[in-house]
Amino acid sequence: MSISFPENFKEHLETTILNWDDFTESHNQEIPVSIRINSSKLNENLLVENVVSWNEKGRYLKQRPDFTLDPLFHAGTYYAQEASSMSIEAVLDQYLEKENNPVILDLCAAPGGKSTLIADWLNNNGLLVSNEVIKSRAGVLSESLTRWGAPNTVVSSNDPLQLGKLNGFFDCILVDAPCSGSGMFRKDRNAMQHWSEQAVSHCAARQERIIEDIWPALKPNGILIYSTCSYSEAENENIAKFIMQEYDAEPLSIQKLDEIEGVFKSEVGYRFYPHLIKGEGFYLVAFRKNPSHKLTKLDQVKIDVKKSNPFAELIQLASSYKLIGSHLGNSIVTEIMLPHLYTLHKYLHILKSGVNAGELKGNNVIPNHELALSTIIHPDLPSIHLDLNLALRFLKKEALPNTFNANGWNLMKYQNVNFAWGNALQNRINNGLPKSWRILKEID
Repeated sequence: MSISFPENFKEHLETTILNWDDFTESHNQEIPVSIRINSSKLNENLLVENVVSWNEKGRYLKQRPDFTLDPLFHAGTYYAQEASSMSIEAVLDQYLEKENNPVILDLCAAPGGKSTLIADWLNNNGLLVSNEVIKSRAGVLSESLTRWGAPNTVVSSNDPLQLGKLNGFFDCILVDAPCSGSGMFRKDRNAMQHWSEQAVSHCAARQERIIEDIWPALKPNGILIYSTCSYSEAENENIAKFIMQEYDAEPLSIQKLDEIEGVFKSEVGYRFYPHLIKGEGFYLVAFRKNPSHKLTKLDQVKIDVKKSNPFAELIQLASSYKLIGSHLGNSIVTEIMLPHLYTLHKYLHILKSGVNAGELKGNNVIPNHELALSTIIHPDLPSIHLDLNLALRFLKKEALPNTFNANGWNLMKYQNVNFAWGNALQNRINNGLPKSWRILKEID
């Protein structure tokens, strides 16, 4: 069905869309399906598709699968992410050194695509703080990072103004700002019903406030990445100019994007158009903060760091991690995270920190689902390999008959990738999948 844009949409974008006929036609074409591979959980079946030109871990699929019925999705081997938004990695590659253990904030992080990208890029170095102010969306974000399995992550739910109190704390801040969503019209036709020039103005005002609130938290010489899925100048170039004027910051060139045909370099920043590239509408710009910003000392809070780790036998390289106790339970974190956590636990409402290891009942260790999906899990633990049908039945939270001669806690695997815990008894395997994680869709 031919697309019909909202009233005044064409006039609103007349200086932004250079070829309106091609732009319109692209919205009547098939939507590209793309995923991004988890480097720590590589599966050879995911390596055969076409590579996204601005992200080597991005893949275009020939058709959209039913992700709900793919155990590899639940295991966190990939994230279904729109291709254009994967371009933020080009900024990380050019302007940050992961070996220097940068502290990165993804401010508006739900549902988690860009956070899992950053976690993958960090490769267990540094620290990622993924924040989402809306509580219900923060839960989805936490699940996305749990699937991804990286131990050096924190999930918080705070207003940007509260995060701004972390003066000079972050080496890099990503503001993927809430916007009017015009860049997603092809993917989400319902978004057109909510678009108006008034909505654009409202979003632009909110975007300025977000930048004002969060700017103090960026270190001197730190990198700010600003992005939207909008085509409107008011939400893109005009916000970039606001940053330039208010904070004496100059936009940075992004070499990889300069070299890719179809990525449009605008007056300030980079634009992705569906009629020029294989992806949806997206805007990206990066800045370096002026080094003259003055730092203030931040308060800290005491954290219960355990002297011994009863979960040590379940993780590889156990001496590289610390076990902390808090309102979140028993969390395994990287040693690099600790001094930062003393500060974060003082200022933020934290929903997830590192990997929840599980609980102790007497002398028994009850492992948590997060540990099964983590990249720190020991590779030689007892495991049960399931075919597709049995894996889906397990993901529906069914108990399975114990025909595997298994005993005790086992990692449930599909195509050699962990996706849950099962507790093998004499006649059955009890299902360790959290109730909220079970799939509801019927299977054949």
